[in-house]
Parts: sequence; C-alpha cells; structure tokens
Amino acid sequence: MFRKTTNKNLQGQRAFGQKRSKAQHLVEFVLFFPFLVGIIALLFEIGYGLNAGIELNNALNRAVGSASAQYRSIQNSSYRKISREIQDNTQKILASRKVPYSDTVEVQTFEVEDFTISVATYTYTYAFTLVNTFFGAIPDEFYFKSIVISNKALFLPNSYNITNTNLTNDFIDYRNSAQQYQEIPQI
Repeated sequence: MFRKTTNKNLQGQRAFGQKRSKAQHLVEFVLFFPFLVGIIALLFEIGYGLNAGIELNNALNRAVGSASAQYRSIQNSSYRKISREIQDNTQKILASRKVPYSDTVEVQTFEVEDFTISVATYTYTYAFTLVNTFFGAIPDEFYFKSIVISNKALFLPNSYNITNTNLTNDFIDYRNSAQQYQEIPQI
C-alpha cells in the first residue's frame, strides 16, 4: 500500500525543502547553551536560598533548646542574657553548617504573657548574577524569617530538693489510695 520513496534528491531535504547542514546542530547548541546555563544556575540559587531558610529554622530551634537547657539550672537568669544566648547560638549553628552570610542573622526575643517568642531574620544574597544580567528573574536578596514560640517556664530554674521522708510519704499515700480503690465492691 505505502511505498518507500527512493529518490536520492528527497533524502537530504527537510520539511521546507532546505538541505541539512552538518554544523547546524552545533550552532543550535551554541545558541541554546547560555539559556541552559542560566536555567540551571537559577535552579541552584533557588535551591541554595531555600536550604538557607530551612537551616535558619533548624538553627533557631536548636538555639532556643540550648539556651533553655543552659539557663534551667541557673537561678535568676536575666531576659537579656537569654536573648543574647539565642542570638549567638543561632549564628554559631548557621556558621558551623556552612550557611553563607550567617552574620546577617538577627534574633529578637519577646516575652508575651507566659510565652517567649524568638523571631530570627536572615538575608541571603545570591552569588550567580549572570541570570539577572539577561532576565532579571530572581530578586537581589532572599529574606527569611523564622519564629519559635516556647513556654517561659523552659527558661526558669528546674531543680528541686525532695527529701526522702517527703517522697516516702507520697508513695505511701498513693499506695493507700490504690488499696482503697481496690476494696470497693464491684457490682
């Protein structure tokens, strides 16, 4: 039904009757290559920026936990010391994780009723500027913000002295109440 044409004049032609050039693929690649590099660089920069935002969140959580662990054993620790400790620990954690521009981190700590709110802001300036030379596709800086809300009791001292007699009395009271419960007749 269908026949294969064997006309040698038609074999080297394209849809619009032009012959294929051997260097045509190379020229197309050279013209497309800068766009390919720009798209890959754009994806890398967005990935680095998002990773920096995730690292900021993790660093702030770890810094609040570290400050809580440190100041729970200290009597009368001041609010300023706790705030400064969270700021310093957040910067140290980001620097140890090799996050660029870790010195741009600013942490503000607020006390609201029974809660301590820590707000960290971070500025990531991207390094690959070639993309914006051609497109203006990404902003000059990425701004990230992370918030950790913790109970104020986490920063209060947590050391109690329980004498043996008090503990023994508590266990005896518990045992007596459990025995009374078991003595109630079941219906």
